[in-house]
Amino acid sequence: MSSRVSVAGSTVPMIQANDRSMYILPFHRRCKVLNGILNGMLIGCLTGWGLVFAIASTSVAKERVAAERSPFISAVERFGRHDEIDSAATARLLVTELNCVACHRSQRSDLTPKLGPDLTAAGTRLRASWIKDFLHSPHETKSGTTMPDVLNELDESEKAAAIEAIVAFLASRQQPFRELKAGGANPLEDEFWDKGDPDRGGDLYHQVGCVACHEPGAEVEVESSQSSAIDRLLDELNPEELEDMGLASAARRVDSVPHADLPAKYTRQSLTHFLHDPEHVRPAGRMPSLKLTPNEAADIAEYLMQQQEASTSNSDENPSDFASSKQLIEQGKQLFGSLRCANCHETGLSIKQSFATEWGQLNIDSADSCLRDESHRSVDFRLDEFQTETLVHSIQSGVLTGAASIREASELVQQSLLTLNCYACHEREQLGGVGRYRKPHFEANSLADLGDEGRLPPGLSGVGAKLTKDWLQKVLAGHPATRLRPHMTIRMPTFPKSMVEPLAQAFEVADDASKQTDSDIFGEHNALAEDGKQLTQIGCIQCHAFDGNALLGVVGIDLGGVPNRIRPDWFRTFVLDPGALKRGTRMPSFFPDGVSQSPHILDGNTGQQVAALWSYLKQSDRLGAPPKIAEALAASYELKPADQPLILRTFMNGVGNHAIAVGFPEGVHFAIDAKTPRLALAWKEDFVDARSTWFERFTPPIDPLGMDAVVVSPGAEFRFQPSDHSQKPSYPTFIGYQLDSNRVPTFRYRVGGTIVTDRVEATRDRVLRRTIRIAKDDEPIDGRLEFRLTGASPNGLDGSNRITSASGLNVTFSDGEAVEDRVDRDPNADDVWVSLSKNQTMEVVYQW
Repeated sequence: MSSRVSVAGSTVPMIQANDRSMYILPFHRRCKVLNGILNGMLIGCLTGWGLVFAIASTSVAKERVAAERSPFISAVERFGRHDEIDSAATARLLVTELNCVACHRSQRSDLTPKLGPDLTAAGTRLRASWIKDFLHSPHETKSGTTMPDVLNELDESEKAAAIEAIVAFLASRQQPFRELKAGGANPLEDEFWDKGDPDRGGDLYHQVGCVACHEPGAEVEVESSQSSAIDRLLDELNPEELEDMGLASAARRVDSVPHADLPAKYTRQSLTHFLHDPEHVRPAGRMPSLKLTPNEAADIAEYLMQQQEASTSNSDENPSDFASSKQLIEQGKQLFGSLRCANCHETGLSIKQSFATEWGQLNIDSADSCLRDESHRSVDFRLDEFQTETLVHSIQSGVLTGAASIREASELVQQSLLTLNCYACHEREQLGGVGRYRKPHFEANSLADLGDEGRLPPGLSGVGAKLTKDWLQKVLAGHPATRLRPHMTIRMPTFPKSMVEPLAQAFEVADDASKQTDSDIFGEHNALAEDGKQLTQIGCIQCHAFDGNALLGVVGIDLGGVPNRIRPDWFRTFVLDPGALKRGTRMPSFFPDGVSQSPHILDGNTGQQVAALWSYLKQSDRLGAPPKIAEALAASYELKPADQPLILRTFMNGVGNHAIAVGFPEGVHFAIDAKTPRLALAWKEDFVDARSTWFERFTPPIDPLGMDAVVVSPGAEFRFQPSDHSQKPSYPTFIGYQLDSNRVPTFRYRVGGTIVTDRVEATRDRVLRRTIRIAKDDEPIDGRLEFRLTGASPNGLDGSNRITSASGLNVTFSDGEAVEDRVDRDPNADDVWVSLSKNQTMEVVYQW
């Protein structure tokens, strides 16, 4: 039975614990559905990636229109609809992702509900107008959401009153955003979330992994890499041939997880914080962390916002501005509990949960069933025909209502990979992998020439027999040491610990991992390490690094520490026949037909040589790099700027331990002291030798390699002088730098409440041109910002704003005002300072 409560002058139902036998409250997601793709398909083969056009029958077209609003669950859309996973797995995904068992409780461990976002700080993160629209029409406001319309049975006036109360309650749930800490490699300035670069954000969005699940930007033009043989074959086959050859899945376009109307939903601050730490808001982990720095998150947020902002009218609304009466907030809280919202969402408050009929006792013919005809549903998920039939069959057949849960490790692995959408990137047992039309967005850096193996995430078939359990746990936990493919731009995401912790054990069992030790496989092998070191020179060093040491241009996986992550029996099999364990690998066999190609080492004994390689890799950090790499390391590591500037953080004589050296192709270079900060040195011709910086343990200070080095400033160049001269001046703090499209850095300092940007670039005339901009103060401080003209006494200062220092450095200033009118000479020193105005830009040219 239902009682009613008065909300804002209207009466709406208060739902009791057993009111609805099929009530379910879930979370989000959807995308376009390709259903019945083999019916009436016409293939148009175009150059490049081969675009497939599907012309469906009228009935299929109607189903697709309905599916536009149905809940989007990645694995169901990609695999379940096409019978590529069994019906029980599809039903299980629907039950968990739609949060059915959040209200219809079940004791089965394989039916744990996903649950929804944490709403503890909903009023800080979300715009109230978006919450209102979403509650009124969830599926129209966010296409593909798994959140049902929980107010479906109310008339419009009742629904509006209920929404007003719930919005008031959620808007009252506010918390300050987490304070993110800056670091040496991650400087942060005030309100960094409003300073994102959309160009950098667009690059990151298409490189680090966002497009594995989400739609690429329509504006992006991809330079297609060479298509693989299988992709070229897919272009040539018709639908029947694809089906007959088992290639229909590989040829099919993978649909994308849609975005909400982001500017309508978020502020830049809230979206940036969400992208930086998704788990904080969505502990279910369906949106994983891509290990973005705060600045990277701000860049991607800015890119996404600008993609949609023109069509959004309320993007200036501040969530914290929403206010309502305490009475309405309390009514909203009561509704939040009675509608069972608290079964899926955390609010930071103690709200009693209520439950509907147990999952195992459901009756789909019940009057309150949410699987009934749409006009009679008390709670509306907008399920399409396929989703409804799948759930109905699972309930009627008892497939998911019995006591049995997943028991086979292989089934647990598959279900976990389906749930977390790991198949968007990884293939396992011929299921999943990067979608055919997404592959162009998976890139390698400019040094890598490894084909798909160098840019696509590795397959997971047999991974439990390949990797040790400890290493698998580190990979799944996102440990920094597990980034072994720096040539790939995509990042392995991090999922909540609770979601992936059981996976390492499940992989190990599912893939029947060997328990044999290296002594079992190789016998006594420690004495063979030096022979193994020699063997690496025959082919290994041409493609692989060893403990960070490599020949120039090598981009393959670092082999140092292989015994810490690879099982010895897998290593032996792979070295003898790489293709047997890794389909399509570029790793050649150095033991064709089991015969060694190095008869002069260990008498050509294949087993002994493989054992020797293992022994060396186990001790490589102690024994050092292979001889040819060691010889290369001993050579000069001169950095030579060619097409773009080069930047090296280092210790530098005359600059200090916080030096940032910048070299230009024009042959003019400089070094910034980030500690002071100051433009310390400038020089010409050769740049620097990076060998000691990169390879020597205690990193001795380096010197410029070139000639004509001059001191630009021996001390701080900026200071803030308070109007009260009894107070000491304050000096700047370095807050990082940003690179423009030409990779020229702009350094940023904070001093006296002001932000200073400092860009130095070499010109064709072989001079350094410096542009200093002074940002506006939000809260002006009484005093003046000053810039040091030169660290030495000037030989002259005339109306042309030009000085010549004692070192012979000619410095010319241009900012629209005569410098001599604003000079402050320190009577106790040789320093000459000039005052700078807010919102001023000054150009300084250095010639010598």
